[in-house]
Amino acid sequence: MKIKLKRYFNSSMLVNPDKAKSFCDKLKEILKKEEEVVLDFAGIQATTLVFLFVLFTNLWNEYGKDLKNKLTIKNGSQGLFKQMIYLKENYKELKSKFLGVHQNFEIAYIG
Repeated sequence: MKIKLKRYFNSSMLVNPDKAKSFCDKLKEILKKEEEVVLDFAGIQATTLVFLFVLFTNLWNEYGKDLKNKLTIKNGSQGLFKQMIYLKENYKELKSKFLGVHQNFEIAYIG
């Protein structure tokens, strides 16, 4: 199955971590039914590290090394692949930063 992200999100920018989480949940359901899924980044001009972090760390936690056999990225820009390499190399540091941001939002809503 091929998912054209620009069409799916109706945007050329993938920035919202809530949308990444929602998409991740749907993608997990699709991956249970399909042997392989292709994420087509054609037309995507910008992504945020937090969007990629939410999407791919949740998938990695679910599928581990088997994710490489289930998910393919097509038409990714050089910038996207640089972000993904950075994410892989700095996962632990980013996890604490992004979790801290999320906790601050919760505190702001409570307070």
